Amino acid sequence: MGFRSAGPAAWARASRRCAVLMCLLAGAPAAGAAEAPETVLAGLLRRYDAPGGVLALSGPDGIPRVVAAGMADRARGVAVTPDTRFHTASAGKMMTAVAVLQLVQEGRVALGDPALPLLDLPGVERLANLRTATVEDLLTHRSGIPDCLRNAAAVTARHPSPRWTVAEALTEAPCGRPTKPGEYAYSNTNYMLLGRIVEKLDGVGLAEALAARIFRPAGMTATGLGADPADPGVAHGYRAPRPDGSRSDASLYAYSSPLGDAPATMTAGDLERFMTALFRRPGLLLDPATLRAMLVDRAGDAEDGYGYGIMVEDSDLGPKYGHPGRLAGFRTEAWYYPERDSVIVLIMNGDENTDDDVGLLLARGLLTP
Repeated sequence: MGFRSAGPAAWARASRRCAVLMCLLAGAPAAGAAEAPETVLAGLLRRYDAPGGVLALSGPDGIPRVVAAGMADRARGVAVTPDTRFHTASAGKMMTAVAVLQLVQEGRVALGDPALPLLDLPGVERLANLRTATVEDLLTHRSGIPDCLRNAAAVTARHPSPRWTVAEALTEAPCGRPTKPGEYAYSNTNYMLLGRIVEKLDGVGLAEALAARIFRPAGMTATGLGADPADPGVAHGYRAPRPDGSRSDASLYAYSSPLGDAPATMTAGDLERFMTALFRRPGLLLDPATLRAMLVDRAGDAEDGYGYGIMVEDSDLGPKYGHPGRLAGFRTEAWYYPERDSVIVLIMNGDENTDDDVGLLLARGLLTP
């Protein structure tokens, strides 16, 4: 497996579920022994049987490093490079949240505003608990609104194409069960609703709104919403291997409905640029006071801490802020470790269904002195 290196990056992800994390990876380094990014990436691709991936790391020196390995498209034999663009799944929730918080800073919406009147979408009233949900409830996953489309029943019979619009997803897609308002319960629907609110208040599509508010200011020149899997610069997402070793290609589903819960297609370098712009360049995307509010854990007693579109975690390397993403064969980890002033980004195109704390595993390998 060959490696390709280039110049931006950082990577990580976390949750408190795995106290014996280092036992999970054969050959994990002993305490105090940092590994090269190439070695860490190779180990993760082997462990999770992922066809390919990119790891980006930037530390206090501010010089990003990116390494890439494996295959972006198995059928056509296209290799992953640092310039390969990936679907980043729920890591994009951070960007939707930043756009909403910018609107709050501008005085165009308030966190306590009811969400329903902001949507202007007939039929959306079908969503349980939407009538009582505020903008802040959506940001913090405390609305009680059920998860629709992504983690609901199979949608093929109801909608044979994967190209769901936000209006269709909110008014027609199958939904799971609602939860208790006021209690943290992760639901992708919250961020589909927030994406719709951004569109209505800005008067443009979500792609244009995020480009103006985030992508261009942060220097994210290889980022957009959705993609054509036939593009040779785009990675394909693969499900876990079948018993015969074959894998289904889930790329069309991942790239076809870029809604507010999982909108962005980008390089690992651009994801590092976003994390740097948010956490290391105060005032570029959010005012310092707004950023501090974004990072307050509002999930109560939930296992995973959650602020406004940001997971808030503790670790043996200090606090970490960011968001993972899993969808249609893609896995993303994007984390900032403030005590190390380091950003870690990992994107892989296979096996998104593991409970390992991959972000912390990465950080322990890469950031340990």
